[in-house]
Amino acid sequence: MLSKSLAMLAAIVLFLFPAICRAKEVPPGRWWHLPYFADQLSITDKEKDELDKLFDYNRNRLAELKAQMDEERAELLKAVDQEHLNEISAITKLTKLESTRTLLAATRFSYSLGVRKLLGYERYQRMKTVYRNWKGLQQQ
Repeated sequence: MLSKSLAMLAAIVLFLFPAICRAKEVPPGRWWHLPYFADQLSITDKEKDELDKLFDYNRNRLAELKAQMDEERAELLKAVDQEHLNEISAITKLTKLESTRTLLAATRFSYSLGVRKLLGYERYQRMKTVYRNWKGLQQQ
């Protein structure tokens, strides 16, 4: 049973890995309010408002999921640290934690999709390039 559970978790992580990586292509924070991004991407005031709404919704959801993950991680550690290990309980708690982690990754990816949908293909591609250049400028 343990090996089946671990195999299932590994499959979930491998399936979501590309989505998780893509979610990091979007700059952090309210980048659309920075002239460096807004000017190069021609972001309108209406689009800024829509991005603000998308950001606020996702930020709140991410905060909830992170808090839930912290709680589930603590429960898992508590289960593993018991004198008499209940393997099924520990696996159940691990599965619950990984499920929340998957939901967190999916929420991040959903935000990226919302940004992509709003900007369209061309500006989304340009945003990724502008972001890479901006990161390079920040490191200098």
